[in-house]
Amino acid sequence: MKSSSSSRRKADPRTRFALFSTGANLPVELSFTARGAYVDAFNEVVLDAIFTDPSGDVRRVPAFWAGGRIWKVRYASPLAGEHPYRTVCSSTTDAGLHDMTGAVTVTPYRGKNPLYVHGPVQIAADKRHFEHADGTPFFWLGDTWWMGLCHRLDWPQGFKKLTADRKKKGFNVVQIVTGLYPDMYPFDPRGANEAGYPWEEGYSQIRPEYFDAADRKLGHLVEQGITPCIVAAWGFYLSWMTEDQLKAHWRYLIARYGAWPVIWCAAGEANVPWYLAKDYPCDDRALARGWTNIMRTMRETDPFHRPVTIHPGAIKRFTARSVTDDETLLDFDMLQCIHQENESVDRAITAVRETYAATPRMPVINGEPCYEMLGGIITAPWPRRAFWSCVLNGAMGHTYGCNGIWQCNQPGMPHGISPNGYNHGSAPWQETMHYSGSSECAHGKNLLARFAWEKFEPHPEWAAYTHDVWLPLDGAKWIWSSRENPPADAPPVRRYFRRTFELPAGKKIVCARLRFAGTTYCEAQLNRVPAAFGWECRTGPQFNDCAALLQPGRNSLTLWCENRQPTGVTRGLLACLEIRFTDGKVQRIVTDGTWKTWEHKIGGWATCGFDDTAWPAALVVGLLGDQPWGPITPQSMDLQGPQSAGIPGETRVIYVPYVEPIVVRDLGAGTRHHALHFDPVSGREKKLGPITADTKGAWNCAAPAGIDHDWVLVLEAKP
Repeated sequence: MKSSSSSRRKADPRTRFALFSTGANLPVELSFTARGAYVDAFNEVVLDAIFTDPSGDVRRVPAFWAGGRIWKVRYASPLAGEHPYRTVCSSTTDAGLHDMTGAVTVTPYRGKNPLYVHGPVQIAADKRHFEHADGTPFFWLGDTWWMGLCHRLDWPQGFKKLTADRKKKGFNVVQIVTGLYPDMYPFDPRGANEAGYPWEEGYSQIRPEYFDAADRKLGHLVEQGITPCIVAAWGFYLSWMTEDQLKAHWRYLIARYGAWPVIWCAAGEANVPWYLAKDYPCDDRALARGWTNIMRTMRETDPFHRPVTIHPGAIKRFTARSVTDDETLLDFDMLQCIHQENESVDRAITAVRETYAATPRMPVINGEPCYEMLGGIITAPWPRRAFWSCVLNGAMGHTYGCNGIWQCNQPGMPHGISPNGYNHGSAPWQETMHYSGSSECAHGKNLLARFAWEKFEPHPEWAAYTHDVWLPLDGAKWIWSSRENPPADAPPVRRYFRRTFELPAGKKIVCARLRFAGTTYCEAQLNRVPAAFGWECRTGPQFNDCAALLQPGRNSLTLWCENRQPTGVTRGLLACLEIRFTDGKVQRIVTDGTWKTWEHKIGGWATCGFDDTAWPAALVVGLLGDQPWGPITPQSMDLQGPQSAGIPGETRVIYVPYVEPIVVRDLGAGTRHHALHFDPVSGREKKLGPITADTKGAWNCAAPAGIDHDWVLVLEAKP
C-alpha cells in the first residue's frame, strides 16, 4: 500500500520540524535517517514517535528499521486536524533519530475505499459483532492464504488475480502469515518470497527487504478494501525462537502495519508443537503460556489497538479461549475445527455455542473450518455447511479455506510433503480459486447482508424436521476380508471394497443417500468421484447429495476402510446406498456377501469398468446390531438438524441440511410472514408468498423441488 499521495514533507532545512498531510484513516509514512553508524541496527536502536491528536490523546507509535541508516514511522487517524509528534530514540545522541519534531495534518478522506471511508475494523460495543470505526457493521468473510507472502503466489500477476477474484465474490478479510510458516522447516526455500526470508538464519535480526516485498502484497489487499488478518508465526516457532525474539517480531509488525487497517492473530495453532514432536498433536500448555506473554506485549505495543486473537489447534475445545491463559487479552474468539465432514459439523456448532455463551463476551469466527478438497476429499457441501452452521449459531462471519490456496500450489510447483510426511494435495491455486465453496459462502453473506444480521441471535428451537430423516440400515451386514479379533495395539490395516450395480434406463432420480459405518476411518467413491468420508462407526454418518454422482446404466460404489486408531475392535464395514426415483420406487445397495474385497489398492479400482473377477467375495462378519459394534445410533439432531437464527418477531433464517420438510415453531398463533426458499448453492431464491401460522404458532414448510442438497428458508414478519 502506498502512503498517502498528499503526504509530502515540507521540511525547513534550518529546523528539525517537518510537516506532512494525509486523509482520515489513510496511513502516512515518515522517514528518519540516523547520523550514527550501528553494527546491529535492528537490535541496538529502539525508536518511537509520540503523537498527540486533536482530542489530546497521546499515542506512542513504534518505528521500524527499514535497512541501512533508515527508520520509518507509519501513522493514521480518523480525526481531522493537526497531529504534532516528537521522536524518542534509545540512542539519545543520534541527532537524526532523537527529538525530531513535526506534525501530520489530517484532512477528510476523499476516496471510496470502505476501510478509509468507514475506518478500520473494530469490535462493536455489544461485543458480539465487528464494525468499522464509524459504527458500520462489518460481516467478516475471510479467505485463507497462510503462505500468501511466499514466492509461489507471484507478485504482481498472481496475487492481483486472486485478490480480484475474492473481491468480486465479496471477501473482505484474508488470513496470512508473515513468513514463519506452518507445514515446513524454518528457512525452507518454499517459504521464501522474492527477497528471501523474514529473518537472518539464527534469528539474529529481521530482514527489511522481505517486508518491503510483503508491503506490496499486503498493501494491495488494503487498496482493494480487504483487511489483512496478519498472523505472526506458527505456534511451534516458540521452540526455535525465544519469547524476546518473537516479541521483537511482533513489535516490527506493529510498527510496519499497525497504522494500516489490519487485524492481529498472535500465532497459528499456538498450542500445538512441531509435527515430529513426541506427542504431536497435543495441547502444549508451555506454548500457550508463551504466546499469552507475547499477546500482553502486543497490547502494550500497539498504539492503534487493532483487534487481537489467536488461532488454536483443532484439539479439545477448538477455541482461541483455550489457547491463552488470559482470555481478556482476546478481542474475539477464533476457532479451528477438524478437517472432516459430518464430524466437523458437530464440533463446529458445539464450539461456537460454547464461546457464544462464555464470558468475557466477544465475537466468534470459525477461522479454520474444513477446507474444500483438502486431501482431495472434502467436497463443497461441507465448507458451505460449515458457513451456515456457524453463522446461525452466533458467529458474526466466517473464514473459508480451500486446498491449493492456503499453501500456494503453483502448476508444476506444489507445496509438496509436510514434515510429518503428509501431502495435502497438488491442485494449483489457479484451479482451486474456482472451487464452488468460495462462491457459496459469498452467496450466504449476500443473503444475510440484506437484514440486520448483527442483531441476529441463535434459536435452534425454531425449526425441526417433520419426520425421521436417517437412512435405515436394514439389511446391511458387517463385512471384511476375513474374520479377525485383533489385539488392542494392532497396527492399521486397510481393505478395499467394491460393488457394481445397474440403474434402470430412462428413470429419473429424485435423491440418493449414502450412510456407512466402519472401523474406524472410511472413504467412499461413486464412479471414482469422492462421495464421502467419516470416522464415526457408532453413529453412521449420512450423505444426502449423491444423486449427481450417479449415471444411467452401470455404476460403482467403492469404499476403503482402515483402523487408523488402534482400538482392538473387530474390523468391519457396513454401508447402504438408497436411490429414490420419481415413480416412487427405491433401489438399495447394502453391504453383504456379494461385495468384492482386496488387500491393496490397484489402479482404476474405483471405476465401474474395473475387472474385479479376481477379487474374492467379502466375508459377512456380523449383522446390524451385533457385537462388538453394537447398534448404530444416529448423531444428535440438535447439531445435525436445521439451524436457525434471527430477530424474534421480525426475521428468521433457517438452514436445512437435507432436502426434507420442516416445521417452523414459535411464530405466534395466526401470524403472517413473507417466505422464500434460498438456494445456498446457486444463490437463487423463490418467493413462496405470504404464509400463516396455525393456532399453535407453527407452520410446515415443504422442501424445494428439483434439488438434492441443503436449502435455506427465510421468513419476514408481515405487518
